[in-house]
Amino acid sequence: MKIAELPKNKPYVLAIDDELINRLVLEDLLEDYYEVTLLDNGKSCFASIAKRRPELILLDVNMPDLTGFDLCRQLKSHPGTANIPVIFLTAKVAMNDERLGLELGAVDYITKPFSESILLARMRTHLSLSQTQKLLEKSHAKLKRERDYIEYIIMSMRDDRRYQTDHLTTLVAPVEKSNGDLVLSASTHKGHRHILLGDFTGHGLSAAVAGPLVSSLFYSRAEQNFPLGETAALINYELSQKLPPEIFMAALLIEWNLETNKLNVWNCGMPPLLHYRNGSYVQELKSDGLALGIIDRFPRENEPKVIELCTGDLFFGYSDGVQDVVTQGREHFGDTRIRKVLQTIAKDKLSLKHLLYTLESYAGTLDFSDDVTLIQLKIP
Repeated sequence: MKIAELPKNKPYVLAIDDELINRLVLEDLLEDYYEVTLLDNGKSCFASIAKRRPELILLDVNMPDLTGFDLCRQLKSHPGTANIPVIFLTAKVAMNDERLGLELGAVDYITKPFSESILLARMRTHLSLSQTQKLLEKSHAKLKRERDYIEYIIMSMRDDRRYQTDHLTTLVAPVEKSNGDLVLSASTHKGHRHILLGDFTGHGLSAAVAGPLVSSLFYSRAEQNFPLGETAALINYELSQKLPPEIFMAALLIEWNLETNKLNVWNCGMPPLLHYRNGSYVQELKSDGLALGIIDRFPRENEPKVIELCTGDLFFGYSDGVQDVVTQGREHFGDTRIRKVLQTIAKDKLSLKHLLYTLESYAGTLDFSDDVTLIQLKIP
């Protein structure tokens, strides 16, 4: 007695065997449960699939002209048929044959004579797994479309027509399309230039989601001529109220007074801002405050460092993704190497891409683990 239940919509199965008696047995066994096409050779397989794609293929090994192993190899190498589950149904019982069949991509290997109940049970299992895989791929594709759409909205909201490029050069190498690092730059009506280099915890969509909020506050406050220190305090408060505790933003904030030619610098959890003059290292401005969004107040005593500027001064700020680039031996690029490369860029007047090329060479075949962002401010 046949044990399988009759499916409402019969799956379509392709069975290939050169022996007539084997094909007749399979037809008698499967016809109540599946729509079946029976072929007597492997060469006609692709022509049959072109007419109708099967949900599963039963395949003999010993066939003239084209063996089952050769046919399976062809099926798995072709994008249009690679995902069709293949079950070998054969009299070849050697362990090496079974291993080869599975290595070629078959989902199962059943030897003749076979049990009717075992064959039907395994066919149901692999059809179910195949259907589940298709559903997962469909859901994944839908999620990716939705994620891409959200990323597009977030990155569009972060871009702003008020961004000022004068004397500021940037280099950005994100790990994913959505970037946890951000660079903002605006001019006020009172002759000040405001620059913010931010680095949210992590990378990707979760790190980029608060970028539009920071961008909106930064540019709107610059338009209203608020001092950058007050803007930083507001951004800090809003992030602390709206983000979960594990997400915050390290920030380097630069306020350039074009009348007095001085810089006010706040470093809140970022790597040091490096200062070069005439191609030589002058100083570094290390972090002296918490990243923004950790606590709800921006300490009043967090006074900026003030720098008297000279023509040609160069300032380099970077995210910790630069430090965290590693070699195969897991050694980090680190601050010492960064200073050496930036010294070369300042002295020889090289492009910021020199750092990116150096990082890529250092990492070798490894991908960057975090977003890499570098800014250069040149005093005219």
